[in-house]
Formats: sequence, structure tokens, C-alpha cells
Amino acid sequence: MHGADGHHDTRDNSGGLVWPAEGFGRVPFELFTDPAIHVREDERLFRGPHWSYLGLEVELPNPGDYTTGYVGATPYILVRAEDGGLRAMVNRCAHRGAEVVREPRGNARGFTCIYHNWSYDREGRLTGVPWEAGRDGVGGYGPGFDKAQHRLQPLKVAAHAGVVFGSFADEPPPLADYLGPAIAERLAAVFARPVMVTGYQRHTIRANWKLLYENSRDLYHAPQLHKFFGAFGIVQPQQDARAEMWHEGTHCLATIWQDKSGRKKRIKLEEPGVATERSSLPDDIAISIIGIFPNCLFTLVGSAFSVRQFRPKAPDRFEVLYTYFTYADDPACLREHLLQNNQFGPAGYVAMEDAEVVEKLQARIALGADKGASLLAMDGGDTTPDRIDHMVTEANLRSMWRGYARFMGFAPPDPRADLAAG
Repeated sequence: MHGADGHHDTRDNSGGLVWPAEGFGRVPFELFTDPAIHVREDERLFRGPHWSYLGLEVELPNPGDYTTGYVGATPYILVRAEDGGLRAMVNRCAHRGAEVVREPRGNARGFTCIYHNWSYDREGRLTGVPWEAGRDGVGGYGPGFDKAQHRLQPLKVAAHAGVVFGSFADEPPPLADYLGPAIAERLAAVFARPVMVTGYQRHTIRANWKLLYENSRDLYHAPQLHKFFGAFGIVQPQQDARAEMWHEGTHCLATIWQDKSGRKKRIKLEEPGVATERSSLPDDIAISIIGIFPNCLFTLVGSAFSVRQFRPKAPDRFEVLYTYFTYADDPACLREHLLQNNQFGPAGYVAMEDAEVVEKLQARIALGADKGASLLAMDGGDTTPDRIDHMVTEANLRSMWRGYARFMGFAPPDPRADLAAG
């Protein structure tokens, strides 16, 4: 649909977004700025029938170990229970809604809200209410009060290869089916050896979370934006690469294999140590990037491994929590090198450039979000394939937006785009 001034009208009569008729090669800018869409994402994506990353099992070796975080706008607690299993619950007191656990991680016999000291066990069950029966014969809740009816809201929990996911859905799909065989196999291969967490970092990016999620699967941008990739010999455009899409196109397993072309680095480094790496990945894989919709991104480069958890805070702001990990049986000298990982984190060569770019994108998009749309027409126009075997493409981005639109319930583009998608 087009407005009187010729620009795309992306709203139907009910107020829902209608995708541009050109198909998923056009992405409306309002997706990155509209507060109503931000709220809808929390409802349909983060609290919908999806699995969201919560943490790694290795972070919780003992009963009572816990971590905290967010699934969309909802805070959670992930804890190792008495029976060795994992439990997750909303970090919000059943009494007045206060935060129950304030530390990012630790070990506890149970959890107590600071406001009125309501206490809960590791299962999230309410175990103590001060003055429940009143005091000195007055007040209290009376005989009809049942603590069993006032627990912390639970999430469904499932794990694959030591990676823990949670869902608010009553009947989420089996986790292996949700991940898809290729991602499930890659995670199993990466976590086939015991791992150890080497650290955490957290930072805020002043942009919409989808801009960075989209960026993570955009192999086309890497040699253009990150000039040191070629200079350091990390990624060359001619290297074999593949992107495989799952879960309606929203997951992406990106793989770049070792460069065997014999091409030399373009510059001689004064300090070669900044580009030294040893790959711990199987099958001559140099880099593997695993985007699991809607909230996490595994970045596996050589032996430097991390997972990023996306935490949307507003249409133009999100938080990224990095968890760095490596193999527990690696030699200490290699772990020391990995602790100096210079590619990711708030000041990493890669992540810093990506963060700056998406912040600049957000600032410009906001100036004309009611009229504009990005162009993702490279490699097939409006096709949305499930696999691509090269870097010079934006088709994997279009596949992501196809699934996103379906999960969000947005009206599809012109039927001709669906026919072109096959």
C-alpha cells in the first residue's frame, strides 16, 4: 500500500503492520522505533512459544547456585535445585512485585524479598511470610491464606549440550526440534569437552536489538566494515562459507572454514600476537556464529568462545551480556591468551565497530521511521532460502525477517513475494 505522498503505508486498517509489497527485501524502519512493536515483541517473541537462552549448566555446578537475567522485559532466576535439576522462575515477589534476588549470581539456600521478607525455596515455593497469622492477636492473613498459591512464577526449562533455555509457553516445542538438527549438532560438538567460564562483560547499546541480531548473520558486511579481518588474515572474502536457517528462518548457523588458498596477509604486523589464534573447532572451521532466536548469539572464533544474551530495554536501547568460556583442559598459556581476546566485548575490534554502526543506524532511521525501509535485495531480490553457500548475500537476512513477521502476526507482503520465495 502507498500513501498520498508515495511512500509505503505499512499499517492496515486494524493498526497491524503490513509488510511492503516488494517482499522481505524491504524492512520497514518503524520496526526499530515503534514503542507498540517493542511491546508486541515482548508478548509474542520473548513470552511466546519460543525458547530463550538462560545460561550455561557449567555456571551452576552445585545445589543453590544461581544466575539472574532477563527474557525480554521479564527478570528471571535460574537455580540448581536439591535434586540436581535446573529451575527457572520470574524474579518478582508474589506479594507486591519487588525484585527478590539482586545479585547477578551466587549460591543461596533460598531467596528472600527485602521489602516484606517473604521467603522462597530453591523451587520458587513460598516458605515464609512474616506475621502470616498476625501479631498479638491482630492482623495477619487469616485461615484461608495458602502459601502454595503464591509461589514465584515458573518457566519451563530444558537444556541441550549444557546450554540452558527457558520458555513461558505452557507447551513449548521440544528443544531439539526448536533448535533444528544443524544447530543442535554444532552445539553438541562445541560442548563435547568440559568447558569453564572465563568471565563476563555487560554493556548497553543505544539501538534496537534487531539491528545487532541482523548484523550477526550478515556475512557480507564483515570484510567491508572490519578491515582488520583481511589484514590479520582472520577472514578473507574467498573463504568457503555457509549460512543455514532454521525455525522459520530466524535461527542462523553461519560457518566459515579455514582459508586454504595460500593467500598471504596484506600487511606485516609489528606485534603478531594480536592476531595469533588456534582453532578448537572441528572440521577445519575457522568461525562459527550461532544465532538462536530470539535472544542469544554464540560467537566461536578459533578458541575464543562467547555467548551474547540480548536484553531489549526500549525500542532504541538494549543490553548485551557476554559470557566467555573455553575448554577446561586447555593449557594455562592458551587460557591466558584467550583472556586477552581482542575481538569481542565492549572494546573488541569486531564488537566495538558493530555497536557503533548499529547506533548510527538507529539515529538515522529514527529521523524518518514512518516512511523509510531498508534494502536487502542482494542475491535473489526477495527470495528467502534456508541455506546459502557464500558470503555475498543478504538472502539469509530476508529469511530472518520472514520468520519474524510470521511470529509477530504482521500481514504478509504481496503474494508475489511468497511465490518468489518458493
